Amino acid sequence: MRKGDTGGDLVVRPGNEVLLRTSLKDLSAGVSVVWSDDDRFFAVTWSDGGAIGGFHVRVFSVQGEKIAELPATETAWNAFKVHYWCETRGDNIQAYNWAPGTDDLVLVLSVYPTSDCGEEMGHTEAYVVDAATGNIQQHWNLDQLEAYMRAHPEM
Repeated sequence: MRKGDTGGDLVVRPGNEVLLRTSLKDLSAGVSVVWSDDDRFFAVTWSDGGAIGGFHVRVFSVQGEKIAELPATETAWNAFKVHYWCETRGDNIQAYNWAPGTDDLVLVLSVYPTSDCGEEMGHTEAYVVDAATGNIQQHWNLDQLEAYMRAHPEM
């Protein structure tokens, strides 16, 4: 990025043909892409504030030469915000990985780990969502998420 830029572009391009060019608003660091086992879906996580946050996620489906954005994060995001919300900074969301052999995405949601977020600072939970619909398949507390992460380390 050049000085003064307020983001970056995500470009998906097999060979010379551009299938997708889209902005990642306020991109500052930490771009991560996770693909489903069958390569029909991918999720992009990026930060607008460095290592501790604001993390954002966008999810896409790939069908031949067409790529479409999916509302996969909305339901989990709204469910988390009902109970946990940092008034000062908002919250974070990250795409951890795809549940093996499924179209389900493991999303990690957390409150900023800073004292201005009050008692909930650093609170973390996970939601397993259907990529196409965003429907919540499972909701995990931190212990369940950590057990999953030990069994399925990030690639």
